[in-house]
Amino acid sequence: MLLQTNPGSVVDIQTSDGKFEYVFMALDAYIKGWKYCRPVIVVDATFLKSTYGGMLLTASTQDGNGKIFPLAFAVVDSENHASWEYFFAKLLEAFGRRAGLCIVSDRHDSISEAVKNIFPAASHGICVYHLLNNVKLKFKKKTNAKALRECFHGAAKSYSVQSFDYFMEQLDAVNVAIRPYLEEIGVKKWARAHCTDNRFSTMTSYTAESMNAAIKAARELPVVTLLEYLRFLTQKWTYTNRNAAICTMTKLTSKAENDLRDNYAISLKIKASTSVTNVHNVFQIDEMPCPHTLAILSSLHLDPYQYCSKFFTKENLLAMYDGVVYPMPSQNNWYLLKLRGLKYFH
Repeated sequence: MLLQTNPGSVVDIQTSDGKFEYVFMALDAYIKGWKYCRPVIVVDATFLKSTYGGMLLTASTQDGNGKIFPLAFAVVDSENHASWEYFFAKLLEAFGRRAGLCIVSDRHDSISEAVKNIFPAASHGICVYHLLNNVKLKFKKKTNAKALRECFHGAAKSYSVQSFDYFMEQLDAVNVAIRPYLEEIGVKKWARAHCTDNRFSTMTSYTAESMNAAIKAARELPVVTLLEYLRFLTQKWTYTNRNAAICTMTKLTSKAENDLRDNYAISLKIKASTSVTNVHNVFQIDEMPCPHTLAILSSLHLDPYQYCSKFFTKENLLAMYDGVVYPMPSQNNWYLLKLRGLKYFH
């Protein structure tokens, strides 16, 4: 019925010996909107609390206004190699491959293995919040927690290798054993300056965790009811975010416009210089003029809006939400509609 009401969606049910095993859902509206998103996907899993248990796997990203853009959902038995491989295989079927794709998650081994098998060309970034908790737990003895947090975040969020090296030296002063541990995990997985593909500002899996928080009550529902709740929620978000885009009176999204103005206010205190070394890679990675860049642009009398990524524009936001998530008929009528061979029209 979902495929009838929302043609173009990717919906799949897997059974084993006649028993339910997996279900996957990616709605057509979000499949179409994906090409207007940055190539960053955040994946996560959360426990279901219904009679039969199981896990809900989610994939999401953010729009140019900082809102959650849900991509896909799946209900599986548990977090294991088979379930995550199934989820990523269906993600590939629904959304295809994209150059520069970065997938962000926690450190679950099954996710890492599935990314390697299904999206071998993609970068796999680790949520720095989860990693920091691992580091604090492992090195909690004789370590200043505040200094550890500040140095780690400084290194992880650095825009340049030089800045990264500085904070790593500071981290050595906190505990010399931390650097080997982080290097063994792989610097490319958690340090923005070393990431193979641009992960932009997506340093954590908060996008997915915010999604999990939004559906907390629905985790107690049966599977079919849960899926319908997710469809309804995404329909509501699509409508709300599309209207927000329509009502935007600026070239950029509301959030991007405020960020640009804040950066401009800071730029007034910076001595303008045409030296690109002053930009510290912030402009290149964020694709939004930072205070140093704005100081340079102002001194050259250049329009800063010309240097903002299309991702932050009102037009891109409208295109992202151009698709429609259509409602479903009452479940009581599904069997009757099937018997009559009728399609449900919007």
